[in-house]
Amino acid sequence: MIVVGVDLAVKRPSALAALRGCELLAYASAMEVEEIAEAARLFKPAVVAVDAPLTRPEGGYLRDVEVELRRLGYRVLPPLLGGMAQLTEKGIRLAAALGNAVEVHPTTSIRAMGLSKRALAAKYRPPTEDHLDAVAAALTALAYLKGLYRAIGPFILPLKSPCQ
Repeated sequence: MIVVGVDLAVKRPSALAALRGCELLAYASAMEVEEIAEAARLFKPAVVAVDAPLTRPEGGYLRDVEVELRRLGYRVLPPLLGGMAQLTEKGIRLAAALGNAVEVHPTTSIRAMGLSKRALAAKYRPPTEDHLDAVAAALTALAYLKGLYRAIGPFILPLKSPCQ
């Protein structure tokens, strides 16, 4: 089962991590939406987990997912606040280009899975912090495929690590 995690960025290359199960296949970086989608599709993933909002709020700054995550004690930014608006638009375009994308937030996922960035970095040896976030996103995609998640609107919140 192959998954890809994407730490989406606007002004620098986005980081990708591909996993087969819990094992790292590769890291990649890409800038534009189509380049990111092409890089992800190379692995023929069952799902791509994207660290960015993939929908806009219907009114105001927050979607129901931000309200619920905040209620649960997770800190997430509103999708249209400042630079997040550009990230949200890029995320929406990427999700449309991929067709098999889910929305995640790596810091939230790491905490929800009971993991630490230090442990993930030691196991997966990412070249950058962004690639570490892409690994966390990919692990969330794996949790999603294994049914170890809670959906909050378009957002996937893992319930535990899929690799334990």
